Amino acid sequence: MTDYHTLELDVRRDVAVIWLNRPDVRNAFNETMIAELSHALTSLEADDAIRAIVLAGRGPSFCAGADLNWMKKMAGY
Repeated sequence: MTDYHTLELDVRRDVAVIWLNRPDVRNAFNETMIAELSHALTSLEADDAIRAIVLAGRGPSFCAGADLNWMKKMAGY
């Protein structure tokens, strides 16, 4: 299983739960989370034993959308 910095992956039998885990920024997406989420979903899709995927968020919010600091950084490129 892959170690993620912004996600937690919990697989029990045939159900996978992907937890967005950046509660300090209300689980806002940045480049790391986007890459990790893409990797996790691709990996789980390839696993014939997985029947369902649940996407959840740690902390007080599911997801605030895009990380504003990341968007500011991207605007400079």
